[in-house]
Amino acid sequence: MTNTKAVWALLTGLLGLGVFVAAAGAARYHDEIRLVDAVVAVPVALVLGLVSVVLGRRARLEHDRTLGRSGSRGFVWLARFVGAVALLLAVTAALALAVFAVLVLVLE
Repeated sequence: MTNTKAVWALLTGLLGLGVFVAAAGAARYHDEIRLVDAVVAVPVALVLGLVSVVLGRRARLEHDRTLGRSGSRGFVWLARFVGAVALLLAVTAALALAVFAVLVLVLE
């Protein structure tokens, strides 16, 4: 039996990381898009990372509740880890953007 919550947690965590890669790639390869313009990626990645962490927690609880019959414990751990990395990266990016905004306001 597959733990569908773990699968969704892994997918949303990977999407959260992929949003940053897509935003950086768009800023790198399109002249009209700057990295500052790719700021829309931060809240999207934040939401996806948060959803992934919540689903990963529910997947772990389901795994424990079914005594290990709902998928692999390692897969559940991987899903939670990827979600946590996506969430931490989004929070770090949000803090960096906040500092950048403050610096721009101070220097003007």
